[in-house]
Amino acid sequence: MFNTLMEEITNQVGGLSIQNTEIHSFLRNILQVMVQVLEVLSGCVRHVCSFEEAPALDSIRSLPSCILKVLRNTFHHCKESGEVYCGRLSLVGDLLQGLFKEAYSLQKGLMELMDRISPENTASEDDVSDIITVIHSLLDICSVISNLDIALHANTWKFIIKQCVKYGSLVEERLRHGDITSCLCDDLLASFHSCLELAEQISQAGSQQVAHSPEYKLFQKTTKMCRFFANTLVHYIKEFKAFLSKSCGRFHQLYLQIVSKFPPSLCSPVLPSPLSEELNGAALVPMDALLSQLLPLRPFVESVLNPSQRESTSTFTHV
Repeated sequence: MFNTLMEEITNQVGGLSIQNTEIHSFLRNILQVMVQVLEVLSGCVRHVCSFEEAPALDSIRSLPSCILKVLRNTFHHCKESGEVYCGRLSLVGDLLQGLFKEAYSLQKGLMELMDRISPENTASEDDVSDIITVIHSLLDICSVISNLDIALHANTWKFIIKQCVKYGSLVEERLRHGDITSCLCDDLLASFHSCLELAEQISQAGSQQVAHSPEYKLFQKTTKMCRFFANTLVHYIKEFKAFLSKSCGRFHQLYLQIVSKFPPSLCSPVLPSPLSEELNGAALVPMDALLSQLLPLRPFVESVLNPSQRESTSTFTHV
């Protein structure tokens, strides 16, 4: 049903205009129905959460997978709304905001529900498959929401890592470790580069009121996310290092990409001391922790000593 509603929007949106009241009303009605679908699903989650005892996973088997498919489609629609509705976004903007808000609430409720479920050593194959599906589905959602909402993005990652650790030996051999760490590396680098850009903008502006500027407040939020992704990656490596041999080359490159932006590297930007110190705490300090986790791993050492890897480090020049 939800996919059908999405298809109707795609088919009809070309005719959306303030003059075409029929299409305008039709599309608004579809979006309202989509909001109502999310509200119904949220009601189901709240009902299950109202039970005094945590539910068994097999008693709600169809609920998480259904919700996660709807959530991904909803967030993707919100993310692409600028292109989907082009210059007519204002005609449905209020409903899109409501749609995102309801999806946000639904995901929060689902994560709270899954948190209540306790792992069992006697978990069935279906139970383990369900947990894996939840983790990997939320990983896919992370790639969609990364630029939509900072808090939602961070909370989704927290939940993913928490579930991976919580179910430990039950899921460790079936997790997409490479995808999880690759996404974390991507998010860490993206936030780190944003920090650098903001720091350079603030430095070039040369304002005497840096601490009170909107740019500085955004810089602080971005460094907080950078620190979060770095620490999350370190935590994941600590928990699942036995399964990460194929990712060691990526970790090596990540380390070089970040360290190369700090003194004594010739590539490091010149920044005021307060900005430099915050950036150090957000990225460089966690890199020390990252290295301490990786150095005992033979595949990481082999990656560092690999001739092709050494040649690639020529771009990361240090004095």
